[in-house]
Amino acid sequence: MNSKSYDIIFWGIVLFTIFVIMSGSYLPMVDLPQHAGQVAVLDNIIKGQSSWSDLVELNFTTPYLCGYLTWLFLLQFFDIVTSSKILVSLIFLLFVSSFNFLAILLNASKLVKWISIPTFFGFCYDWGFVTYLLATSIGLLFFCFHITWLNNKKISNLLLILVFGVILYFSHMLSYLFFCLLSFLYVCFSLNKINEFFKISVIYFVNLCLLIFYFIQGDSLSGMYGYGMSVEFQGFWDKTIYLLAYPFNMYGDIYIFIGLFFLVFPFLANYKLTRDKKRYIPVAVCLICWFALPHFLYNTYFIYERYSILFFGFYYLIFDSQNKFIYAVYMKFIFMLIVMYCLILDYKNILFSKKESQNFERVLADMAPEKKLLTLIFDPTGYTLTTPYTYVHFGSWYQAQKKGWSDFNFAWFHPQIVRYKPETAPKLIKPGFEWEPAKAIDSCQEYDLILIRVYNPAIKNFMADKNCANYILKSQQGEWYLYEKGIQ
Repeated sequence: MNSKSYDIIFWGIVLFTIFVIMSGSYLPMVDLPQHAGQVAVLDNIIKGQSSWSDLVELNFTTPYLCGYLTWLFLLQFFDIVTSSKILVSLIFLLFVSSFNFLAILLNASKLVKWISIPTFFGFCYDWGFVTYLLATSIGLLFFCFHITWLNNKKISNLLLILVFGVILYFSHMLSYLFFCLLSFLYVCFSLNKINEFFKISVIYFVNLCLLIFYFIQGDSLSGMYGYGMSVEFQGFWDKTIYLLAYPFNMYGDIYIFIGLFFLVFPFLANYKLTRDKKRYIPVAVCLICWFALPHFLYNTYFIYERYSILFFGFYYLIFDSQNKFIYAVYMKFIFMLIVMYCLILDYKNILFSKKESQNFERVLADMAPEKKLLTLIFDPTGYTLTTPYTYVHFGSWYQAQKKGWSDFNFAWFHPQIVRYKPETAPKLIKPGFEWEPAKAIDSCQEYDLILIRVYNPAIKNFMADKNCANYILKSQQGEWYLYEKGIQ
């Protein structure tokens, strides 16, 4: 097949993947329900239709602003579930297009754009880091515009860097820091004249000012909770294994071998390492961040793990297009076969999640709107999905769809656009109870509804505890139990 045929297949797979995403219901992304709840409450507050205005305050200086405003715009035309799928589809399309643009600018092999398809559905997707996924795509464009400016130093290209730098800041701080560092190093390595650096130094001054602005902002809730540590690192060997697996999934030994295959494939298929030294910078920066950064910092988990989405795309930048090779067609076929295997697993999760969530939808239909809900997920893993923890935040779909309020809630955390007021934040429960739901038993009387997910029907004995004895089982659908407060 010629190059044009491979391009048609590529974009055909991209469009089919979007079709699968849109065919799902609740996407199996761990944090997605929390972000949906944030956008829904934001929409209701702006329209003066929220029952929770006294409980929360709006934080428009959030570095998640771009993602939330994009979703808020979509919400004006579609319901919250449909708009979530449209948002993820658009981010996916932007992500693969950005990597394709980067590969063209650097004259790298087409492996770059192909590997971007399965790596989108890796660790960050599984965890539902939807704002980070968008920020990564914007960051890639931010980096691309630096390369465009280096090729043609017009003022319009500088303005593009400035605009996308501001957009990137209001997309996600970890992506902002990474792509500012990468772009700065790439420019420094590429420029030969000091006066050319002064032309772009204004942009970096703006970037620095935005960074200072972020760090001087206080967090009124930070002193009210903690995870018992300030920083946590992981070992070199663990990080090496995760570097192979996390680009494709958050869980499963099979993905280590998939990562190994994609790591050695360019050598097996006779691709040659480039002599352009600048093309090694992205993967070098990615690896330095991966092995240097902690797992936990500033009340935030999964710091270094988020850069897994970039590793293989940057790694393939260092290879030039394939030379004549007698087995080229067969190697490309094997490569595409493994890509499709990864995607089939992702498709399966999306479609099986639609079936699994039917019990939740039935319980949701029995839930009165605008109530305060306590969600206790004892079994967060689906019985047909290949990713764990899918349901840990699922109660937030009630907040997103029925104008209620659900705890545990991301309103605790500093990057959110909807945050608890210091005087209204929950006193008995703190972040972390979502992983140990039994700890929330003492606070049940503060809620109108209690939603439980558990496979063991003995949960009824748990609810008979003296603290929750006045709650009545209103609905049960499979592993989902809905309790409503009765007369105490």
